[in-house]
Amino acid sequence: MTDDDPLNPTGIDAGADTVNDHDRTRYLRTEEIPETAPEADLDWQTRLNETIPTSKRALTYLVAIAVAVLWIVPFIGLFMASFRPLSEIIGGWWHVEGMTFTLENYYQAWDYSTAPMGRALRNTFIVTIPAVLIVMLLGVMAAYPFARFEFPLKTTLFFLILLVMAAPPELVAMGNYNALHEFGLFDTYMGLILIHIGWGLGWVVLFLRNYLLGIPEELEEAARIDGASRYQIFRTIILPLSTPALVSVAVIQFTWVWNAFFFPLVFMRSPELYLAPQVLPLMTGRVQVEWGMIAAGSIMTMAVPVILFLLLERYYKRGMVAAVAD
Repeated sequence: MTDDDPLNPTGIDAGADTVNDHDRTRYLRTEEIPETAPEADLDWQTRLNETIPTSKRALTYLVAIAVAVLWIVPFIGLFMASFRPLSEIIGGWWHVEGMTFTLENYYQAWDYSTAPMGRALRNTFIVTIPAVLIVMLLGVMAAYPFARFEFPLKTTLFFLILLVMAAPPELVAMGNYNALHEFGLFDTYMGLILIHIGWGLGWVVLFLRNYLLGIPEELEEAARIDGASRYQIFRTIILPLSTPALVSVAVIQFTWVWNAFFFPLVFMRSPELYLAPQVLPLMTGRVQVEWGMIAAGSIMTMAVPVILFLLLERYYKRGMVAAVAD
């Protein structure tokens, strides 16, 4: 207000006084700031006693540590064996005195005469990447109607998807063996990719449906009011919000397809098309078992999904928690 305001002859803004009073309650004046930091409410002995876990929690920690050790020790032994000659491995990988570090095992596994690991890893990438990307795309396209729409036989179709998930891989192999022969897809990359797509699509639809149920429908309603079509809503809203779930699907499906042994064993017969899990048993040799070379091949095989998980761990956790919680 101005000075000539009849309602405020003093010319003082009441709102400014209110703001200043509010600031004085929020902040200390310079002379009110203490020179030393306030003392802790609890002394260090009390704090230490509070951090000591209870008996039940300590038992839980011990069990978790024991399980972790049981899981990690074999991997440590495999990793150390991959860098040591056979003579040291036979004596025990845990003996580190006079340890010889060498990459010869990796060179031999990569260019192994019967089944080189380098070619097997390339074949595994050729099968795994399309099997993961196609399952992600088809899975989210199939999960969205189950999460949002009402249509005839919805419950029956969803039950059939769950039934496919419960089918053992032997049943899937028996049902598709002759079919791939008739269509000329037996012993081909495309045939194995289709098998992995059909096998993985069921759990992907279930997983993504549960995740999509947690996305608020108000976002889609607001987009429809603005004139967006179903395709635009799916492309601009559903897909971006589904990124954590899609990453979780990618990591799990990639790991399953990459480490799959049964389906390649049944449907891939040409040695030049062998995948990494098929090549590892062929490295045993006829005269003696080259444990160092087998360990190196195993490390190269498991390194790819482990690296993928470490790179996408943050999104993987978010997607898993949201899909399970919802």
